Amino acid sequence: MLQAEPLEQMPHTQDSSAILLVASQQMADPRFRKTVLLVTRHGKSGPIGVIVNRPESVTLDKMFPDYAVARELSLFNGGPVYPGQVSYLVRGGDAVERSLVISSNIYLAYDLPNLDDLLNGKRRYKDLRVMHGMASWAPGQLEYEIKLGDWDALPIDETAIFDLPPAEMWQELHRKANRYQEI
Repeated sequence: MLQAEPLEQMPHTQDSSAILLVASQQMADPRFRKTVLLVTRHGKSGPIGVIVNRPESVTLDKMFPDYAVARELSLFNGGPVYPGQVSYLVRGGDAVERSLVISSNIYLAYDLPNLDDLLNGKRRYKDLRVMHGMASWAPGQLEYEIKLGDWDALPIDETAIFDLPPAEMWQELHRKANRYQEI
């Protein structure tokens, strides 16, 4: 059963620590091989994130049958932690209440009533990505994995997240990360 419960109170302020993580070719964990994650720090726990390039073979109308727009949107696998947790990324449009502001134009939220408002047209948006599950790390764990070379970090890139086809996103951002390393 999918649900949306607040993991902690979400501040409605921009998070300057948000990054994109691109799995390196040496990534041994099959759950994260060839993934791109949007990662941020939230609360007192370690970093949290969602995989943004793993669409499932199911559309949102299976969860939200009352909304025509749901037939056009894939459900994404956001990560192996809390697989029943629904979260969503919104680009553009109205600011989403009870969300974490990732950039001036991207919000991360878990609130089902707000998702309902987006799907039924009460709130406008440019792009919406809904996922189940997430990723999280203990304090210091992600930094250690980056030091080991499991991940490459890139700045938030809304065009990559929402405009690149998910099947091409990892390869494109992996190339971009390698170019950064060569400089």
